[in-house]
Amino acid sequence: MITMKQKFESISFFCPAYNDEKNIEKVVSRADRMLKDSAKEYEIIVVEDGSLDKTLNVLYELKKNYPYLKIIHHEHNQGYGFALRDGFINAKYSLILYTDGDFQYDPLEFIDILNKLGEYDAVIGYRINRKDSAYRYFQSKIFNFLINALFGLNYKDVNCSMKVIKKNVMKNIPIESTTAFIDVEIMIKLLRLKAKILEVPVHHYSRLHGQAGGAKLKVILPAIKDIFRFFFKKFSDQNLNHF
Repeated sequence: MITMKQKFESISFFCPAYNDEKNIEKVVSRADRMLKDSAKEYEIIVVEDGSLDKTLNVLYELKKNYPYLKIIHHEHNQGYGFALRDGFINAKYSLILYTDGDFQYDPLEFIDILNKLGEYDAVIGYRINRKDSAYRYFQSKIFNFLINALFGLNYKDVNCSMKVIKKNVMKNIPIESTTAFIDVEIMIKLLRLKAKILEVPVHHYSRLHGQAGGAKLKVILPAIKDIFRFFFKKFSDQNLNHF
């Protein structure tokens, strides 16, 4: 296992969770293990997004053993963008780390990412050896091509859910999107702030339990709407930094 070069003063780790009753314990336990090696102070935030299974019950049981665990509960499912936004709003420490609650990314890998942070404002992952279906892989390729073309970006995997962002930079980014477009919005606004960004490869694992929801039309269509809303806003706003 890779070891930390130094301990950071404070880290907020968060993840959204939806119907992840069989996944979330691994995410929390490995996040806690990583954070003990990485930070003097830390918190683990799980945004439980109105799950229909026992995810919330599992989280309350986990809290007995993980005192730094904070649970944000949505009465009804509000979607990925809402969950991420709540994570950012509630993260209080100087570094913000986030990933997904389905254990397709290993929180322990943040140790390697943090070792590379240095003077960068953000370190973002791109997936290697992806374990998605052929359809999901193709969908992601099209999405990344469209985003890069429309917004003049040059990222390998803009919606990879493994990122580190310094809070003093993130606090200058007003989040507007509540859809799966949120990752793109953050990356666009980081560039507008001239933030220093490093891309690094991260491992991607098969989802062992539950079903991914990212390929569903109820997720895709609102994100497409946000893509074009933000694209046309780029031309209508006089203050591009706001965009």
